[in-house]
Amino acid sequence: MELDISPNGTSFQYINSDSGEYLAFQNKIGPRIEIFNLNSKHHVTSIKLAQDGPNRVGIANGFRIIAQDCLLIASIPPSIKILNFEGIKHKDIPVLDTINHVNFLSSNNEIPFLFSDHELFGAQPFFRNFFETTPKDVSSYSHIYKVNLTTEKAEWLPISHPSDAWDEGKKTPNFTWTDRNDSIIVSPETDHRLWIISKRGGNLLGYKEVNSNSVNRFQIIKGLPEGDKGIIEALASDRYELILHDPFRDVFYRFFFMGVDWENYNLGYRNLYSNRPKIGVLVLDKNLEVIGEKVFDDNYLEAWNYFVGRKGLYVSTNNPNRDDFDENILRYDIIRFEGLEYED
Repeated sequence: MELDISPNGTSFQYINSDSGEYLAFQNKIGPRIEIFNLNSKHHVTSIKLAQDGPNRVGIANGFRIIAQDCLLIASIPPSIKILNFEGIKHKDIPVLDTINHVNFLSSNNEIPFLFSDHELFGAQPFFRNFFETTPKDVSSYSHIYKVNLTTEKAEWLPISHPSDAWDEGKKTPNFTWTDRNDSIIVSPETDHRLWIISKRGGNLLGYKEVNSNSVNRFQIIKGLPEGDKGIIEALASDRYELILHDPFRDVFYRFFFMGVDWENYNLGYRNLYSNRPKIGVLVLDKNLEVIGEKVFDDNYLEAWNYFVGRKGLYVSTNNPNRDDFDENILRYDIIRFEGLEYED
C-alpha cells in the first residue's frame, strides 16, 4: 500500500513484544501514529488522531504506547489523552502547572512519558519567562510531575535545577531523560551532571558527574537574541543531547553535539543548526560510569532520531545535509560497541 508520511523527527518509540519488534512514530500528515514491523519492514497500522468531535486530541505533542490497545497523547492545552487504537478517547487527564504556568505537555524522544506501575512521570524543563529568570530563582521551579492513572490525580515533584546551575552564566534549561528500574536519569543539555531520581520516593537521590572529552564549552546566553547571533553562538558551543537506556545490555547512551565553525561548511548556519553536523555518544555502564566514547563522521546522523532494539543501537542516517538524503524513507544503521553482547 502507498502511505504518505512526514515523520515528526523527535517523536519515535521502539516496542518490543512477543510478536516481534515495532517502531511507532508521529506522522504529521493526518495526523496519525504509524506503526511499522521492524523485522518485516512493513507498515502495520495507523492510529488516527481526531482534530474535532468527541475524540478530539488537541495538538498532539508526542505520544506513548503502553499496551496493545492503549495510546497516550501529550497535548496542547496541557492534558494526557488516553485512546485506543481506533482513535476512541477514553480519558482526558488535565495536568495543571500553577507555578510555572506551562501551557503544554510533551512526550517525545527527549522527555518521553515514563512509568512505574499505575503512575506516569512527565517533564517540563522550561521557565515561565526565561530571560527574566535570575540565577537565584533557577532552583525554585518544579519541572517534573507524576500522574496516578487510576485516580487521575496529578502532582508536581519538588525537583528542579541545581542552585548553582547558572553560576557561570545563564544557560538553556532543556534536559532529556530515561529510566532504569526505579531510577529516572535526567541529562541536562548544558551540565555534565546527571540527576538521579527515585520514582518510588518522588525525590532527587543525587548527582553523577559524567563528562565527555568532546563537551567543553556550553553556550552562555547573555540577553535577548539579536538576529541570528544566538544560532551562530549555539553552533559554536557543545551540549548534551538524548540519553537512552539499553535494557538488553544494561548500559546508557548519552549523545552530544560538538561545536563547529559554520563557515567551515558549505551549508549555511541555519541548515547546520537544524541538523547539527558533529554528533557523538558516551556509553555508560549501569552505574553511570563511562566505558566508551564515539564521535561520528560529519552529517552521519540525523539528530534526535535514535532508539535501542534487540540488535543494538539504531541511529537514523537520514540527515537532510547528506548527499544521499531521501525524505521518502526511514533509514537506520545498527551500531554495536565492542565488549557488549548482541543478538545476531
